[in-house]
Amino acid sequence: MKKMTVLKKDSHSINQLYRALTGEKKVLLESYDNNTSKGRFSIIARNPLHELKVYQKNFYFDGVKSVEADPLAKIQHFISRNHGENQLVLPFQGGGIGYVGYDTLAIYENLGPLPPETRDIPDCCFYIYESFMIFDHQKKQLTLVEDNTYSGRSAEQLTNDLEKVKKEISLFLRQDNPKKATQKFNLDYQSNLDKETFINLVNQAKRKIHEGDCFQIVLSQRLTASFTGDSFSYYEELRLLNKTPYLYYLDFGETKIIGSSPESLVKVEGQLVTTNPIAGTIKRGKTSGEDEYLANELLRDEKELAEHRMLVDLGRNDIGKVAEIGSVSVPVYLTIERFRYVMHIVSVVSGKLKTNLTALDALKSVLPAGTVSGAPKLRAMERIYQWENVRRGIYGGAVGYLSNNGDCDFALAIRTMILHKEQAYVQAGAGIVFDSVPESEYLETLQKAKALLEVGK
Repeated sequence: MKKMTVLKKDSHSINQLYRALTGEKKVLLESYDNNTSKGRFSIIARNPLHELKVYQKNFYFDGVKSVEADPLAKIQHFISRNHGENQLVLPFQGGGIGYVGYDTLAIYENLGPLPPETRDIPDCCFYIYESFMIFDHQKKQLTLVEDNTYSGRSAEQLTNDLEKVKKEISLFLRQDNPKKATQKFNLDYQSNLDKETFINLVNQAKRKIHEGDCFQIVLSQRLTASFTGDSFSYYEELRLLNKTPYLYYLDFGETKIIGSSPESLVKVEGQLVTTNPIAGTIKRGKTSGEDEYLANELLRDEKELAEHRMLVDLGRNDIGKVAEIGSVSVPVYLTIERFRYVMHIVSVVSGKLKTNLTALDALKSVLPAGTVSGAPKLRAMERIYQWENVRRGIYGGAVGYLSNNGDCDFALAIRTMILHKEQAYVQAGAGIVFDSVPESEYLETLQKAKALLEVGK
C-alpha cells in the first residue's frame, strides 16, 4: 500500500531541499539531463528500515551474518519479495538504494587471488526505503510517498506520516531561496601506483595483448587524499561542473558516495533491459561550428570506433545472457552525446529479460562494464587483479536503486569520489590496447582522477 501527495515546486532546487531535510542515511539520486526520459526524475530518500551488506559470500541483514553462495539473489529476494504495488507512474516504487561493487563478480567467477581491501567497505550495500520523494523535472512536481511494503504500516499511519512530511516540505517551500556559500576544497593526493610502476604495468598489458591473451585491459590507479569540509557542498560544486544523467550523493554514515556518472550500466523496466556503452571522447568546441567539426572528427577516428564497437559487442553478449532469444538489439548506435567539457560516442543495447530472471541477474550479467575491465572481460579482470595492488571496491561497479516492483536503474560508478573515515578516494582507468603509449595512458588516468579532486579549487 502507498500513500502519496503531489506538490508544485518553485525555484528551490532539489539539492536545497535535500540539505533542508532531516533524517538518517539520506540519499539523493539526481539528474541534470532534464529534457529526456533518462533524466526526467530525481529521488530523495531517508530513514531506511533495513541495512543489507555483502562482504564476498558473507551476507549481513541488519548486522546478522549468514554465508550465502548467491548474496545478490538474497538481496533481490528481500527487496522484491512482496512485489510492491506499481501504483506510481514514477521510476522508484520504494525498495533498495545503494551499490554493487566491482569485486562482486569475484563471488561468482574464479578470477584468481584478490588483492587486499584495506578500507573495510562492503562489496555491496543497500538500504531499504519506504519514505521518499520524487521530483519530475518536466512537470515541475514533487511527489511525496509513504509505502508499507516492508513495515506493514496501517493506512492511518501512512496518512499521518505523509501529512508530517507534507508540512515539513511546505514550510521549506515558503522560505526564501537561500544563497549557497562558496567553499574551497584543497585535496593533496597520493596514488597507490607511482608513475614508473603504472607504465611498467601498461607495458606488461601490451605484451599480453600482443600474445593474444586479451584485446584490451583497463588499468586504473587510485588517488587518496585527506578530506575536510562539508561533503554535500563538494557535491553541489561537482554537479555544476559535471552535468550528467547520473548524479548521486549517498550518505551512509562513515561512507559517502559522491558521483557524476555519464553512463548507465543497466536499467530494467518491466521486461526491457538496457545497457549503455560509452567509449570515444573528444573535447567540446568553443563554437557550435567547431563543436560539430570535432564531433565528426570523433566519428571518423578508427581507433575510437574500433574500441566502441568492441564494447557494443560485449554489451550484446552480456545482455544476451539474460534476454530472450532473438530479442537483443542496438536501438541507438554510434551517436554523439554532449557534456559540459567533452562529448562521447554512445550506443544502447537492449533485450527482453527472461521471465525467470531478475533485475540483479541482469546487473550481474553486465558487471563490470567493459569500459572499466576490458575484453574478454573475465580474462582482463584476472590480469587486473594480478597487477593492481588494491581491490577496486565501489569504483567500476554500479550505483542506483532496485525497486520493490522488480525494476532497477544503475549508473556505472566512474567519476565518483568515495569518502570513508575522512579520506577521499578517486579512481580512474585507461583502456590499454596493442598500440597504447604508456606515458599517455598514465596521464589519462591522472587527469580523470584529478578532475574530481580539484572540484572547488
